[in-house]
Amino acid sequence: RFARAGMKLVLADIEPAPLARALAEVQADGATAIGVPVDVMSDAQVQALADAAYREFGGVHVLCNNAGVAAPALRVPAWETTLADWQWIMGVNLMGVVHGVRAFVPRMLAGGDEGHIVNTASVAGLLTGSGPYFASKHGVACLTEGLYKDLKSAGSKLSASLLCPGV
Repeated sequence: RFARAGMKLVLADIEPAPLARALAEVQADGATAIGVPVDVMSDAQVQALADAAYREFGGVHVLCNNAGVAAPALRVPAWETTLADWQWIMGVNLMGVVHGVRAFVPRMLAGGDEGHIVNTASVAGLLTGSGPYFASKHGVACLTEGLYKDLKSAGSKLSASLLCPGV
């Protein structure tokens, strides 16, 4: 949809093959786009993504923090979930959003233009559950509501919203 609206796109993914396919698809539809391999668990890589976006296009007006993982711990009780799964799920689902906000929002604010941040959580962020997936998605919901309020309190031309897809 962004491509059809004539927006310039920066796509990011940790997996090179799906990134290349997505990039080819939007470019085939006529979009001006670049693809950047990124592990959202790495603050440095997300900062480099922001650098690439600003270097290529000069500004960012819509940020979609959409990376997410669930398996294998989605239906496993908290006490049975491995520490590695806790770290991975929280690292991608929550810290990936934190890294995106930290890398892009200050630059978007400095640009002074209207813009929007969309953070993907899940209906799991609105329900109860004991494992890392639910905890990470609740964190994204809380962060996004607070970000929205902070932007409004600052009189910013930016806004934020939460996307909560279901199963």
